[in-house]
Amino acid sequence: MSPSSAARRAAGFALALALVTTVVACSPRSPASRTQSPVVLEPSAFAVVARYSAVSLGLVRPDALAIAPDGDLYVTDNSQRVSVISASGQVLRRWGKAGTGPGQFRFVAADRSDPTSVAGKLAVGHDGLVYVSDSGNARVQTFTGQGQFLRQFGGYGNRGGQFLSPFDLVVDAEGRIYVADDQRQTLSKITAAGGLIWQIGGGGTSDPDLVGHLHLSTVDVHGRLVVANDGTGRILYLDGNGHKVDAFGGTGTLLKDGPCDVTTDDLGYTYVSPCGPGATYVFDRQHLQVASWPASEGVLATAPRFGPDGKGFALGVDGSIVVVRATLGRS
Repeated sequence: MSPSSAARRAAGFALALALVTTVVACSPRSPASRTQSPVVLEPSAFAVVARYSAVSLGLVRPDALAIAPDGDLYVTDNSQRVSVISASGQVLRRWGKAGTGPGQFRFVAADRSDPTSVAGKLAVGHDGLVYVSDSGNARVQTFTGQGQFLRQFGGYGNRGGQFLSPFDLVVDAEGRIYVADDQRQTLSKITAAGGLIWQIGGGGTSDPDLVGHLHLSTVDVHGRLVVANDGTGRILYLDGNGHKVDAFGGTGTLLKDGPCDVTTDDLGYTYVSPCGPGATYVFDRQHLQVASWPASEGVLATAPRFGPDGKGFALGVDGSIVVVRATLGRS
């Protein structure tokens, strides 16, 4: 994340209670040229199920959250640890400490002007293995769900498979890992064993959508990697070969201030949290806004991640975990 993006996020979100639906006229035009008709108020897009405070969970400025196939939550925080929390808010186990050895972490700030804002991202695969971006040690570490260290890959450098600052990451159904390098501004696809498959972005690309600070945490139901570019304000959908197959947002849209987090649910809705002031927005499959997070429910630091039972979990800016159930498009 760029320092300006981190500063905008730190300023908080001015959320609006604007739950809406949109009448869409089917058209062969590109997503960028679609227009939106007047909106109609909806009763709700989310039902808040529960909240767990950072204090009750023993978390210190949590940075990232991921959901395992069994529904447990995995969270990194400023204590240089991974915490495993049940869907009902019980702390099950923790592992890690500050250091450079196997199973140790050195989460560093994405914005060097705010050393308390750590960047320790993580993802959980379909097999339950846990992958942690160890940003200060320029590597990704792999663990069992119980916290046993298995292996690591990466290392400091500019060659393929190396990192300067590994950041957001996600695992697909085949166990391939996608890792964004926030300093090199690249996106790499890597085998479970750590071998580089491909790398895009950085200084070698002619596509402006792939130039900048990239954020990712989701592979959608179609197997597409969903990526936010906080510099261009664009949401990208990439296939398994790294080819852009769809995109929306940009200058003049709701996302003009930069999206810092993006997820999808099983119905194809896309959830985007901006870096700066603005709501956490929901878009339909035509990329039209259909809802936003209600201001009365507090400020979210991340878009919701959805578990196997349809519940969603998001981090609040106060460090809490907010449990929601998406109601949009569901009976």
